[in-house]
Amino acid sequence: MKVSTKRGDTGTTSIYGNRTTKTSLVIEALGQLDSCIAECILLCTKWDSLSSTCKTIVEDLNCICAIIAGYSPITSFTDDRTSWLEITMDQDSLDESFKFIYPFNNEKIATINHLRTTVRTVERALFRLNDEQSVPQNILNYINRLSDFWFILGCKEYNKTSNKENIL
Repeated sequence: MKVSTKRGDTGTTSIYGNRTTKTSLVIEALGQLDSCIAECILLCTKWDSLSSTCKTIVEDLNCICAIIAGYSPITSFTDDRTSWLEITMDQDSLDESFKFIYPFNNEKIATINHLRTTVRTVERALFRLNDEQSVPQNILNYINRLSDFWFILGCKEYNKTSNKENIL
């Protein structure tokens, strides 16, 4: 199989049998989703305790990519995925005094925080795309909850540490 076709050298790419510019909003959204998937996989490789959760999220993000690219029907991603995130993040376990954390001395929390910001970038890209073509609301809901998920997970990891520095 030949990977390099050289057709992209002019700034276009194929998506679901059609050529589109590499600067289109759909390609931007797919690229941001791809970055998010890569960071999730990286997190999984560094901390095995997150492996199962990360793999499930990567599967969800791949399904979202297939829908956005036009390869899968909208019905292939259901509201139960967002429900799963909400149950998994268990936001009730946080006390009311939580704050934003800047984990200069904790690689795991810093990596989770970086992934949270990547998800926020995905969310903005999907909302820009939604202005041009309809993005299913359940996907937008999921991505919004996913940034909450990583924030809450970072807070939980922070609460496990003994060094409570670098908070706002």
